[in-house]
Amino acid sequence: MEPSYPFKPIGSLRALSATLGITEAELLALKERSDSCFYITNKLKKPDGSVRLTYDVKDELKVIHERISSALLKKVKYPDYLHGSLKGKDYLSNCKQHLGKKFIISEDATNFFPSISKKIVHEVWVGVFGFSNEVARCLAELVTFDGALVQGAKPSSYISNLVLWKREADLVSKFEKLRYGYTRYVDDITISSAYNLSKKEQHSIIAQVYGMLKTIGVSPNRSKHKTMPNGKNQSVHRVNVNTLSPTLPKAKRANIRAAVHSCEKLHATSPQSSEYKTLFSQTMGKVNNMARMHVVEGLKLRKRLNRVKPS
Repeated sequence: MEPSYPFKPIGSLRALSATLGITEAELLALKERSDSCFYITNKLKKPDGSVRLTYDVKDELKVIHERISSALLKKVKYPDYLHGSLKGKDYLSNCKQHLGKKFIISEDATNFFPSISKKIVHEVWVGVFGFSNEVARCLAELVTFDGALVQGAKPSSYISNLVLWKREADLVSKFEKLRYGYTRYVDDITISSAYNLSKKEQHSIIAQVYGMLKTIGVSPNRSKHKTMPNGKNQSVHRVNVNTLSPTLPKAKRANIRAAVHSCEKLHATSPQSSEYKTLFSQTMGKVNNMARMHVVEGLKLRKRLNRVKPS
């Protein structure tokens, strides 16, 4: 149930610097100025009024982030219940774990990345990887900004999968004994059951999930809490999961068909405009996504788009 690192733990800064392909002096110098390498790339105002900040890093730190990801984080064996930003998994693989269930509970976290402190990240390097405290302190400093994890930096998505490592594994094991399904896609948690859940069972599940999040300083987003019996529409990531195969809502499919029609109309008048190229690219992405769930309709729409592809 727990994520695991299958290689020998790194015990010294000398060994860490060798793994990352720089000298120990370069590593320590970069650690000291790492915060100055982060910068904001996007500010997105969310429906609740809060702002989501996305970051990137300067090239000198980006190279090290890529090496931390490839040499360490990608080597972890991630358990099946994790689906966020992992090879061969995505939002749809997450949805498929909850198809045709009697009852689904959906939970979301508030400000997930900024809530994950450098202390929690340090615990990941020690607990999951078995690294020494000296190495863990250095890595925690390199991958966090202003004392917390940030969205956008390459190691962040992998680390976000690991921050609950022991607590989550224990909870999933407990849920499996009760025949509950559990998955997490970054900060979206879904629990499903093959039988209807009583109010007492629902409250117990929710309390345990909230308690788990609290142990790492993360608060649930109660406004996004949903309970979905199978007599009502059940959705995960805005994908319908009531039946044995995932489907897009009818309104979503209608919007995609309308976007294809808009492409056809704009192609007739402005086939080489930047406006058209942007619309075409966005629409093709939506059609390709639709084809994963609605193959026949998706392929038909793709053929229509290919006829009006920008040259």
